[in-house]
Amino acid sequence: MEKPTAYLPIDRRLALAEGRELPEWADGTVLVADISGFTPLTEMLAQTLGDKRGAEALTDYLNEVYDGLIAELYGWGGVVLGFSGDAITCWFAGDDGLRAAAAALAMQGVMGRFANVGEGVELAMKAALVRGPVRRFVVGDASYLLLDVMAGRTLDLLSQVEHMAVKGEVVVGEKTAVSLSPHLTISQWRVDEESGERVAVVTGLVTTPPLSPWPTEKALTEEQVRPWILTAVYPLLQMGQGVFLAELRQTAALFLRFGGIDYDHDEAAPQKLDSFIRQVEKILQQYGGSLLQLTLGDKGSYLYASFGAPLAHEDDVARAALAALALQTLPQKLSFLPPLQIGLTYGRSRVGAYGSRQRRTYGVLGDGVNLAARLMQAAQPGQILANEVAYGQATAAFVWEQLPAIRVKGKRDLIAVYQLLRQRQRQVGQTLEARFTQPMVGRSLLLTTLLGKL
Repeated sequence: MEKPTAYLPIDRRLALAEGRELPEWADGTVLVADISGFTPLTEMLAQTLGDKRGAEALTDYLNEVYDGLIAELYGWGGVVLGFSGDAITCWFAGDDGLRAAAAALAMQGVMGRFANVGEGVELAMKAALVRGPVRRFVVGDASYLLLDVMAGRTLDLLSQVEHMAVKGEVVVGEKTAVSLSPHLTISQWRVDEESGERVAVVTGLVTTPPLSPWPTEKALTEEQVRPWILTAVYPLLQMGQGVFLAELRQTAALFLRFGGIDYDHDEAAPQKLDSFIRQVEKILQQYGGSLLQLTLGDKGSYLYASFGAPLAHEDDVARAALAALALQTLPQKLSFLPPLQIGLTYGRSRVGAYGSRQRRTYGVLGDGVNLAARLMQAAQPGQILANEVAYGQATAAFVWEQLPAIRVKGKRDLIAVYQLLRQRQRQVGQTLEARFTQPMVGRSLLLTTLLGKL
C-alpha cells in the first residue's frame, strides 16, 4: 500500500512532524537527474501487451528504477524536491557538492541495470549539479494543493549545466568543480560556445564522503498530509487504490510560462508567487484541471496543468481552452506579471502514480505533453498556441487563427499551429450538443462499486 507521505519531500515531512519551518534561505547543492527512454518503452509495451497491461508493466519499470535511484540519493542525505516529467530535482542542504557528486555517480551505477530493457529501448540518465544559495518556500491554497518550491540563480545555473550533459554522464558546474577538484576524477572540461559556461565531466571520486542517511520518520496526521496531494488522488491513496491509477489515456496538456518575479532580490517574491498560484489554482479548479508541475527561474518560470487526468471529462480540450483564456487575464489583476505564454495540446499520455516507495508523485506524461511545452516556448507573450489535434477537438466553440507551421525540438516534421483567440459567442436559442465521442476512462473503481450495489 502506498504511503501518502511519500508525496512530500522527506525534509518537509520531518519538519512537519517536529512542528518547525524549513529555512527560506539556504546554501547547498542542487542536483537534477534526467532519465531518457521511458517514452519509447511506453510505446513498445503498449504494442506488445496492449494499453492496460502495458501501462501496468511500465509502472513496474518506473517504480523499480526510481526505487534504486532514490535509495542511493537518500543514503547521501539528498532530498527529492520534485519530479519534472522523468527528471527529479534534488537538494543537499549544506553540501559543498561532494555528497551530491557521490550520489549522482551511485545513481549512474544503478542505471546500468536498465541499459537494455527491450528491443531497441535503452534507459539512461544524465545528471548535473551545482552548489549555491537558494530560496525555498510554500505556495498555494491548502484546500486545493500546496507546493514546495525552490528558486534562485542557482537553479538557473543548474539548467544551463544540465543542457551540457549527455546521457550516462555526471557533469558539475565550473565553480563547484574547481572547489572540489582535489576530490574528483574529471575526465574532461566542456565549454558551451554560446554562454561560455564550463562544466566538468566527473567519472569518479578521489575522496568518498561518509554516508548521511535520513533519520527514522515520525507519523504525520491526515490534516498535515492532505494539502500536499491532489484532491482527486488522495482518497484513492487512503483506500490503497494507488496501483489502479496507472493507465494510458487521452489528455489535454496546458503549459504556461510566466515571469516578473525576482527570487534572489525581491523580499516579496514568495507573496507574489503565492498570489499568482492561488489564482491559477482557482481557475483550474473551476474548469476541472489539475496543477501537476511548477518550475521556477529568474529567466522564466513555467507550470503544467492536465485536463483529463486524474479526472476525465468529455470536453477536456474545451475546458483547457477556457482555462487558458482565463489565465491570460491574470496580468490585468497582478501588475507584476508580464503577458503569459501558453501551449495547449491533446494526445495520448501515460498517467498515474510513479516513483519509489520513499518518494512518489502523480504524473501525466507523453509526446503530446512534451509538445505543449514546445508550443509554450514558441508562443509570443499573450499568445495561446495549440496543436492540430486540440484545435480539431474544440473548433466549433472557439475562434482560432491558423499560423504558419513551425519546427520544434524533437520533431522531424513541421508542426501545424493554431492560435486560440476567444470563445465563440453562442446564438440566441442555441443549445449545446452533447458529444460523447471518447470512451469512459478513470472510473473502473467507481463502476465496480456501483455494480456491486445492484
